Amino acid sequence: MAKQLINGKVYDWSSVTIKASGMDSIEPQEISYDDEEENEPVYGKGGKIRGYGTGNQKNSVKLSLLREDFNEMCRVIKSKGYKSFYKYVVPKITVSYADTGAETCTDTLTNVKFSKRSFKAAQGDKSMKVDLDGVAYGGIKINGLDA
Repeated sequence: MAKQLINGKVYDWSSVTIKASGMDSIEPQEISYDDEEENEPVYGKGGKIRGYGTGNQKNSVKLSLLREDFNEMCRVIKSKGYKSFYKYVVPKITVSYADTGAETCTDTLTNVKFSKRSFKAAQGDKSMKVDLDGVAYGGIKINGLDA
């Protein structure tokens, strides 16, 4: 399939839509996610690589929100009966990339559990951000493709 550029337009931040299950009103400022699978060469006679072996897969998810959106996220978590932020698992986060006339691609992060929250406020700040770090225990699908 050929590249789908419409008038030379490529995906940018305005092309991204981020949705978290049950938290439709939050608008994350930034998201990053990665995954990897361990693999290493297996050697045979003469020290030559004969093949490879695979190990564990791992991934990470990072989300940045305005403090107001983080407060809304906490409100939703409390409304579901949770008393601890770290006990809650976000069932699904979808990240869609779409431009008018171009094919939409959607990445799905399943069962996301956050394990770190970072807060910062400094003189001169125009907004307050909260950074969340976690893992997608259900995995990450990139445009429908498993890791």
